[in-house]
Amino acid sequence: MAQFTFINFKDSTTMMTTTNTTVFKRMGRILSLVFSDYNEARAFREAFLRLVTYAVLFIIGYRLNLVFDNVPDGRIFDGYAMAALFCGLSVLSGFMNNMICIGGCLTMLIFMVIKLAVSMVIGIIALPICVSMNLYRLIKYGDAIINCSIENRE
Repeated sequence: MAQFTFINFKDSTTMMTTTNTTVFKRMGRILSLVFSDYNEARAFREAFLRLVTYAVLFIIGYRLNLVFDNVPDGRIFDGYAMAALFCGLSVLSGFMNNMICIGGCLTMLIFMVIKLAVSMVIGIIALPICVSMNLYRLIKYGDAIINCSIENRE
């Protein structure tokens, strides 16, 4: 005979928060100093991962050389297009993240092609801005994390 268990999510999240708070309280003085700037560490990690993703996509586009084969600097354009596509999709997902398109398979295909084309145009314009913004965050939060860790060691 099968047994079913129903979970009240409100109680489980309250229990999880209480457990996490208790665990962090018990970690001790040294670990609490390390994890005191969690938001700065998260922002640093996100900026670093974005820059690594842009670099990897640029290298993949540079190596594949799919679109601009006969152009003298075609490899650079291909790498920029790959990184711009990801940047445009990430910028566009902030505006169209929860958009619902109702229709058949052809409607969804047309919607995805239009979304990719629009994200490519947005990405070509937004990629230098996103890279410079992530470099700024990397330097800003990296410096804050280093200063925090140096102050806590003394």
